[in-house]
Amino acid sequence: MKVSLGNILKNMRTTNTNLTQKEIGNKLSIADNTISSYERENSQPDFETIVKFAEICDFEIKIYNKRTKKTLTIEELSKEL
Repeated sequence: MKVSLGNILKNMRTTNTNLTQKEIGNKLSIADNTISSYERENSQPDFETIVKFAEICDFEIKIYNKRTKKTLTIEELSKEL
């Protein structure tokens, strides 16, 4: 399977929550055809939408800093800035 943002979003949506595109679209206040477009990679969500998408699907986004070898959540990173 190709690793891509669209595949990641679809897997997040279907793995923990089993939400439909319409259901997650409603939770994000965007159209279900927009979710479909993200998953098919015809368009890309902004970072804020990705973070909200992950939160709704009960996933946590972590950022790994290769230089410091430290992993931070989005919340931890925003506190350091």
